[in-house]
Amino acid sequence: MIIKAFSEYLQNIEIEEKKPTLDLLVQWIKKIKENPATNNIERVIHHEIFLTKNKIGMYMLTGNGKSGKILLESLYNFALSYEQQKFSRWIHNTSPKDFC
Repeated sequence: MIIKAFSEYLQNIEIEEKKPTLDLLVQWIKKIKENPATNNIERVIHHEIFLTKNKIGMYMLTGNGKSGKILLESLYNFALSYEQQKFSRWIHNTSPKDFC
C-alpha cells in the first residue's frame, strides 16, 4: 500500500523535475512528515519513519523500531529497482551509434 503510494508519486512528477529516485523518496517522506496525516499511509509514515537533518543540510531517514526499519528497507529497495528500470529503458532505447 505504501509502496504503491510512492510509485504513484513517482509517476506524477514532471520529467524535468526527475532527480535520483532516492532523493525523491526523501522528498516524498519529508513532504508527508511536514503536514498532518490525513490517511492511513501518512499515519504509518509519521509513526514508523524518523526524519532528521544533519549539520550540512542533508536528510537522514531511520526506522522507529523493527517494522519501521523493514518499511524503510522496502521503500529503499523499490527506489533502487525503479532507478534500474529507468536505466534499462534508457539502454533499450539507445543505439550503439549514440556512443560513437
